[in-house]
Amino acid sequence: MQDEPKNVLADARHIVRNPEDHIDQPELFTAAWAALKAGRGQGFDPARLRPMHIVVRPEPAPEPTDQTLERTRAKIRAMIEAKGYRPRRRAA
Repeated sequence: MQDEPKNVLADARHIVRNPEDHIDQPELFTAAWAALKAGRGQGFDPARLRPMHIVVRPEPAPEPTDQTLERTRAKIRAMIEAKGYRPRRRAA
């Protein structure tokens, strides 16, 4: 029976250390956080731990710079052609 609190705290530590594994279960993260606080003898107010502060969803991986620059160049060229602009040539 003495192993049970240790297991609970170990599970809670795993959940808190790997929030991305439980990203769609904020109530599980809240319960794990409460268990860790209780294990340290501290109080816990769940109203102060809102779901949006528990886990921030990761943003998509950034596009490589070369692809971004090429896509931007293509857009600019298409806009220039659509508007009928002609590049100016500088006199040397």
